[in-house]
Amino acid sequence: MNDIFISIDPEFNTSIKKKNLRNCIVSSINHGALDDYDESISLSITSNKKLEELNYNFLGKKEPTDVLAFPFNNNWKEGKVTDINTANNENLKYLGDIFISFPKIIEQAKTHKTGIELELNIILAHGVLHLLGYDHKNKIMKQKMIIKTVDIIKHLKLDHIKAKLSLEGRNG
Repeated sequence: MNDIFISIDPEFNTSIKKKNLRNCIVSSINHGALDDYDESISLSITSNKKLEELNYNFLGKKEPTDVLAFPFNNNWKEGKVTDINTANNENLKYLGDIFISFPKIIEQAKTHKTGIELELNIILAHGVLHLLGYDHKNKIMKQKMIIKTVDIIKHLKLDHIKAKLSLEGRNG
């Protein structure tokens, strides 16, 4: 992995350890990418307002969401590089951007009884998997994402059983 760029809004900075975020990103890449490929990634931990703005501007939804992932290119499909010629281009060594609403993480940690650390790692892993071309458009794809996310959480030595139960009970 090239570089991991992490930005945390100052109001949330004391609640989050960048080292843990880096570990989750690296683990997500290692478990999600079925092809060897060295790309950089950007993560922003921010407010509901910012996620609502992004959600409206890019998806037309006027509400905050927990995570948005913006792939730099569409060369990934379920962890595999689909266009080798484009993928070898040095200008495309950027996987993409992930934005996470920390207030949503706090809210969901209470709703799903996961705790803030586990919830943040679940959502971050989910975002990285989206950048790697995973999706949850149907039941089969959703199940693949759940399995990958649980593997990542297990690798991080967090409560993967709680994560699995929580993810299976979610709508999306």
